[in-house]
Amino acid sequence: MAMQYTTIARVEDILPGQTRMVQVGQCSILLVNDCGVFYALQGLCGHQNLPLAGGSIWQGVLDCPWHHFQYDIRTGENLYPRRIYPLNALPRLRQQVRPLHTYAVRVVAGKVQVEVPRCDLG
Repeated sequence: MAMQYTTIARVEDILPGQTRMVQVGQCSILLVNDCGVFYALQGLCGHQNLPLAGGSIWQGVLDCPWHHFQYDIRTGENLYPRRIYPLNALPRLRQQVRPLHTYAVRVVAGKVQVEVPRCDLG
């Protein structure tokens, strides 16, 4: 599947510690600035499909503003509640704690760009 980079923000628009939800074609993407490094993740939490915009960032972890599910911003891995509760005892939870999809990010001439599949661009 062909991929292409799309400009979604200017570096100065998102301060360290902030997030911003952007729509890129069919994709809701959460852009994260963690200490000057940008990350892009699926914009909806796997728990109840609610927007992650407004979630707090602390030491590379995104805390969902709704029910405090937590994700590694580098990999999308669910850190909480996956590491706390036995998934085989709570089968519905297994579906909710899937990792978030992550997107490649680059900064070119002060613009933040995210790599998304062409088919998702509409």
